Amino acid sequence: MVSDEPINPYNAPNPRQRPRSDFDSKIAVLVESFEKRIRKLRSHINELEVRIGDLQTAKENDRASFDEFLGLQELSEMIRATSDPEKVVEALFQIVQKYIAYDQIGVYLFDVRNGELEPLGSAPAKLTQAAQSQYDEGILDWVVSERRPVVIPWTESFGRDADYMRKHLIVVPLIVGDHPTGVALLATSKEPDDFTPQELKILFFAISHAAVAIQNSLTAKEVLKTKEFLSSLLENAGDIIFSIDMNDRFSYLNPGIEDLGFQKDELINQHFRTVFKRPDTGRRIQSTLHHGSKQVFDLEFSSGVARNQRFTISLVPIKDRDGKTTGALGIMRNVTEINRLQRKLLESERLAAYTQTVITLNHEINNPLTTVLGNVYLLEKESAEIDYPNFAKRLKVIQDNCMRIQQVIKKLERIDELKTVSYLGDTKMVDLDDDKDESK
Repeated sequence: MVSDEPINPYNAPNPRQRPRSDFDSKIAVLVESFEKRIRKLRSHINELEVRIGDLQTAKENDRASFDEFLGLQELSEMIRATSDPEKVVEALFQIVQKYIAYDQIGVYLFDVRNGELEPLGSAPAKLTQAAQSQYDEGILDWVVSERRPVVIPWTESFGRDADYMRKHLIVVPLIVGDHPTGVALLATSKEPDDFTPQELKILFFAISHAAVAIQNSLTAKEVLKTKEFLSSLLENAGDIIFSIDMNDRFSYLNPGIEDLGFQKDELINQHFRTVFKRPDTGRRIQSTLHHGSKQVFDLEFSSGVARNQRFTISLVPIKDRDGKTTGALGIMRNVTEINRLQRKLLESERLAAYTQTVITLNHEINNPLTTVLGNVYLLEKESAEIDYPNFAKRLKVIQDNCMRIQQVIKKLERIDELKTVSYLGDTKMVDLDDDKDESK
């Protein structure tokens, strides 16, 4: 029967058994070798644990960086989706609150002209007051010069019980290129040392990104406002304004063209000869388009709604940034009434000059005539005593011609509209309506 008891090799007979001291020595060497290997393994395990920790930290940092990247990408997408600067600020607030614990936040633009801060979007009243105070004291100018976020203490009353608690302001400059445009203020209960450099770096990056978007939005808003203003000026101008492209076709017309009997929408992309049929006008337009010459000339329409209407046309070339002519801009002004008024004014000036001349003649001629007629009257009284043939008859001739001169002066005084008649060749003289007066 086989026994189940394990065989102890140390109890087994060994005819070649070594001495006990050699065995213990071997065991000691083995134990020391195992202990050395264990220490190595433990050291390796420690190194692996450190590496695992570093990898875990790197993984967490990568995850945090990726989250930050996603957050900034989200900010970019939200900014890209709007052209309203206040919407950009709202998007900024949503992103910042994911990384920075704050109680209040506001974005302010510099109003250098008035020396004030202009809140962009909604901003708490106390924060706005604090921002203006920091601006007046020059602290914000210093922060802008630092070009980085700065945490400064802020002691103010908060809450219904007006209990004083210490807070801090994170001031972040808004800088586009080298031009400071404003600041962002965050009120927080955290201590400055509690913020990591990475948090402040992300905050500065996000706000700087938003600053560019805000500036672009404000610029686009201003450009749109200017465009609408200029468009309103063009559309409501009293003159006819048009532009012609290099293909001799109308590219723009304001509603004034309807005064000529045309519809502006129907003339777009039509040849300019649709309106300007005269060859000399066409040559002037071509000269402006192809030679860049400036033109000012008069044009009178002989047919249509504007028949007998006179216009002054100014043509200038339209050029791009490189100085290349891309079209012509024309301004037409109806001068029919102006010319009539100018003629009337000229006539009034002529009449005034004529009146002054008549007054001078009246003074310089009538006075001597009165003397002449007086002497003629005295000579008539003495004609019986004068022995001279036809003396009385000659006095009568002198008297009649003097009276005629007086009548001419009176007619000149009564003239209220200058009319001329031919005298000799191209010489003109004032029409006194002698026939009309004689018929009365």
